[in-house]
Amino acid sequence: MMTARSIAYTATVETIRLKPQTISATASLYFKGGRKRLVYGGGFGASLIILDDGKSVYRLHPQWRLAVRMPIFPQRLNFELLRRNYEIKLLEPEEVAGRNCYVVLAEPKHPNNPKRKIWVDKVHFVVLRDELLDADGTPIRIFVVRSINFNAGVDDNLFSVPQGWQVANAPYRPNLSLEEAERIAGFKVRLPKFVPEGYQLAGVGVTYCSHGTPIVHLQYSDGFNTISVFERPAQCRGFGRFRFRWGWRRQRPCDWIPQDDFVHSQVVSNLRVIVIGHPSQAVMQRIAESVQ
Repeated sequence: MMTARSIAYTATVETIRLKPQTISATASLYFKGGRKRLVYGGGFGASLIILDDGKSVYRLHPQWRLAVRMPIFPQRLNFELLRRNYEIKLLEPEEVAGRNCYVVLAEPKHPNNPKRKIWVDKVHFVVLRDELLDADGTPIRIFVVRSINFNAGVDDNLFSVPQGWQVANAPYRPNLSLEEAERIAGFKVRLPKFVPEGYQLAGVGVTYCSHGTPIVHLQYSDGFNTISVFERPAQCRGFGRFRFRWGWRRQRPCDWIPQDDFVHSQVVSNLRVIVIGHPSQAVMQRIAESVQ
């Protein structure tokens, strides 16, 4: 049987974030043998390229001829956790991009958790649409394939960093134990006493603000969706200008907050706690305040 990893295709895809305001981005997608290339940009050439060569993920910045290698948490599907927290329903088939699809709905068994609805190509088992919905069924984020060409001629060179480009490691260390994260960060990590029902700690990492202050990343998962909790000292104790491997950063106030998804930030005792995910603001505030 043909699987998604054994085929090649090109596609035009769109990602739409509907809350808190509507933002969309369209990209050209190239896929071959488990490798993926996403190209964003307008008529003046690519502005950003995401490259997954099967071993590492890179952000390619053509204007700087720079490739930033990004460590990521391994996203292994936990079927036991998924079954424990979701009821999976097979709905009536639908078409996406002219292709016949199975439609799968994952409904949470615990109240107030988001739902997922996925459209899967019946022949090649490629996800052609993926919707994240809030508890009342309103879409929050949509990924959709607008057009797709299977078994297209896809050049292997598309999945390599161009020769002569600078390659730098993103300032992030994944897959740590709590003890390792505390040793790197230099402070006691406090796990939230409250997370929504069904979520469990899935990974620990350390990143840094623009001044070099360590930030501990706690990732929670319920089998389908994730919530990230970031902790750093309430007062930035960085070193003025912090040198990432690809150059000097301009000196600026330490206001590190990721600019995507839903975000809640507040100071709890002596820590700045930042929660990112798709629960309500009230739930994210409760998570942050439980870090005592």
